[in-house]
Amino acid sequence: MNQKPETRNQKPAATALICDIQRFSIHDGPGIRTTVFFKGCNLRCLWCQNPEAMKFENELVFSEERCILCGECQSACPNGAIIINDHPHINRESCKGQFACTLVCPSKALEPAAKQYSVTELVTELLKDVDYYGPEGGVTLSGGEPMLKTGFLTKLLPVLKEKKIHVAVETCGYFDWEKAEPLLKMVNLVLFDIKAVTPELHQRLTGKDNTPIKNNLVNVIRAGISRQIRMPVVPGMNDSEEELEAVALFLKDAGESSVHLLPYHRMWESKLKKLHDTIKPLGIASLGEEELIKKAETFGRKGFEVIFQA
Repeated sequence: MNQKPETRNQKPAATALICDIQRFSIHDGPGIRTTVFFKGCNLRCLWCQNPEAMKFENELVFSEERCILCGECQSACPNGAIIINDHPHINRESCKGQFACTLVCPSKALEPAAKQYSVTELVTELLKDVDYYGPEGGVTLSGGEPMLKTGFLTKLLPVLKEKKIHVAVETCGYFDWEKAEPLLKMVNLVLFDIKAVTPELHQRLTGKDNTPIKNNLVNVIRAGISRQIRMPVVPGMNDSEEELEAVALFLKDAGESSVHLLPYHRMWESKLKKLHDTIKPLGIASLGEEELIKKAETFGRKGFEVIFQA
């Protein structure tokens, strides 16, 4: 008699929560790229461009402008967290994240913030775009913080390398170096974002001590890993002359000679009302081109090559 193979000791397939797979991206590394946004980050930056990717657990996204007041979600919710009158209301404290409402919403006003992918499922999606990558493009792993998904990346990166796909990783630098080092050495480019170097300022802006970030940046440089050091310039937050000079001195001492400056954008603020979070809109405008060039002079005086990014 044929017996079923023993499965009790088999490890489950590696999976990851992914908020979005953005195709034809031109701002997350060289060439045309497909950017994968992993869910979960240890930092809580006050200007996070992807607030839906901050929490590690999945969550409900409500786009009120799509709601047609049909009431299907109210009937489907097992916890009575949704009330539909002349205006939809979600009691976020009662919501248990079971997502029954998303299955019946005809207008997609209610959706999970992320979807669970296996390595095989994600690779299948990424290979759909391979003809568009050309000689420079490829895949960028972003987030959230992709370097917290080491178990998943241990399975994913060898497959992408076998397919000869250029891989970039966008990171805030807050990760375990021992776990991340072998993975970072497998990727083609590390996009390392630095928010601030003054400890007190970094704590206030992100909620975390930046000692691990500074140590990891030094490790990346010393290991000779291909990289771009990037700094988002956020008006009134991290753009003082003193802080820019402190960043320049730190990078120079670490052996770096170029920096990419990223202008602040407000597009993330439109996402906040769709989520349940304590982060509030900053209500500040982006720097103009002349203002950003003036900020760059601080780095120029220290001998840095400054690259501006959109």
